[in-house]
Amino acid sequence: MGDGVVQSRERGVEAVDSWSDAPTRASLQVLAEGAATLAGFAQSAISVRRGDHLEVVATSGPELADLVGTWLPVEVLEKELAKSDDWGDLRFVPHERVGDEVLEYSHVPDLDPVAGPDGWHPLDLLAAPLYDDAGELRGLLTVDAPVDGLRPGPHQREVLARYAGVARSSVLLALEREVLSERVRMATEAREMVRRAMGEPSLERVIVACRAAVVSSFDAVGMWLSAFESDGTTSSTWFAEGGQGRPVLDELDEVLVRLAHRYWADQYVAHFSASRADHPGLEPEEAAQMLDFLDSIHIGSILFVPLGAGLECLGFLALSRVSDNQAWTEVEYDAALDIGRDLGRAVANARQRDAERALVTRLRDLDGYRSELVSTVAHELRNPLSSVVGNLELLEDETLTDHGRRSVESAIRGAGRIEGVIDDLLTVAHVSDPDAAFDPVPVDLRQVVLDVEDECAHAAASRSITLTRSLPTGSLLVPGRPDELHRMLANLVSNALKYSEDGSSVAIGLAVKGAAGEGEGDEARVALSVVDHGLGISEEDQAGLFREFFRSRNPEALSRPGSGLGLVIVDRIVRRHGGRIDVHSALGAGTTMTVTLPAG
Repeated sequence: MGDGVVQSRERGVEAVDSWSDAPTRASLQVLAEGAATLAGFAQSAISVRRGDHLEVVATSGPELADLVGTWLPVEVLEKELAKSDDWGDLRFVPHERVGDEVLEYSHVPDLDPVAGPDGWHPLDLLAAPLYDDAGELRGLLTVDAPVDGLRPGPHQREVLARYAGVARSSVLLALEREVLSERVRMATEAREMVRRAMGEPSLERVIVACRAAVVSSFDAVGMWLSAFESDGTTSSTWFAEGGQGRPVLDELDEVLVRLAHRYWADQYVAHFSASRADHPGLEPEEAAQMLDFLDSIHIGSILFVPLGAGLECLGFLALSRVSDNQAWTEVEYDAALDIGRDLGRAVANARQRDAERALVTRLRDLDGYRSELVSTVAHELRNPLSSVVGNLELLEDETLTDHGRRSVESAIRGAGRIEGVIDDLLTVAHVSDPDAAFDPVPVDLRQVVLDVEDECAHAAASRSITLTRSLPTGSLLVPGRPDELHRMLANLVSNALKYSEDGSSVAIGLAVKGAAGEGEGDEARVALSVVDHGLGISEEDQAGLFREFFRSRNPEALSRPGSGLGLVIVDRIVRRHGGRIDVHSALGAGTTMTVTLPAG
């Protein structure tokens, strides 16, 4: 029954997957057939250890063809080997010693026992255990059904022993290839996992998304990552399977940071362990310190991987194993370096995001300071200006010469312009303040247009400019602040009048867009337009149109007074109301300003 040390799948126990390496399987098949034929046996089998079981991977003999992929517990086999006769590399268990347990896993050949002391019995077991250099059982060669019906003599044993040696080498090589293939697969999966995790919004999320896969793929117990910050500091994170404690790397920080920079420049991955600590850039005393550290945290070896992007080193990654017996392979070195590049990009992206957030915060603070400064200055100017205007108005009641009266009137007009600038500054500060209260109410834009038309009618008539309107019937509501929407439209119409020629026209239009029938699913919007046929605005000027204190480069436009804040106020009010403003203009061809607001 030498080839019968197998577990039948029919017993209801799940069999280990069959050997999947076709070239190795073919090689072991040739060995099994050669061992049977040249040693004078009708049947043979080669099994490979899979954890706590031996799996049949090759057989010789038609009766054994279906046994490939079945298995035998190692514990059961070792009990039988303990009762065996030692024939050098072979072990023989005569049928009278064979235990009942192994028979449950056995295939017994259909043959009659041969009488006599050297006759072969169907339950005899002849096997060659295949051990590795450490003495661990890694496989098994068995033979059964001798052609001559006798137990093998010295010559047959010698032939079997030679085949056992070849089978041992083949099995160990096959297992090594299998382990290497598995490491390649797992390292590839780790790289893919890291690259998929790169889509996460932060470095912390990237690490959380891929750390378990990286540790598992490299057969490690922990992963330490240190990222170098742009301000020169270091931020670190640690992950371990099984709740292993966090190692304290502070005492090695200076050494590891220096090595990371050097190794990134060299694209070098280092393996630190009791058997390997002599790496470039590491002084003997530092190597000793590294060994002491690994011993103190009960780690057998560490794979040290630099992180970076381009020419810049951005940190390091350390993968740890408890034992130093398992060597880091070249495949793992290459995969780890690839992961170092990917995680380096993640660190660079995190730096960029942090810099952008810091810039946004700084700009927001600066904008808030500017608004506060403008508001403070405007308030401080208003009080003395009111005093000046009041005294100038008193002078109007005095008896003055014509020249004196003209001077007072000119001063009052100048003070009025200053007061207008102050009002504009205060309005800009208010509508630009993100913390300013904004409690919208339904506002009838149709009424706003009518009110602004009345307000601007005198200015238009004084220059023979025709002011027209195109309005829908009935109310047209938008959510907002009535005073701000009035100011927005008044500024647009005043601007259109200012830059229009005498005798021309300005048109105000109001319409609904996106209503039912104009695009299924569109939200209703209100479009408010102001059209003039005046100076127009160049493309160059349009780029800065809504910037504070911007004035046109057009000399003719510059000759007309203004603070450069009117359109700024319009833009800020429109944005506060969740709308947008579009400008269509060409130099000398007039301007159309269109404000689009969500309908209420």
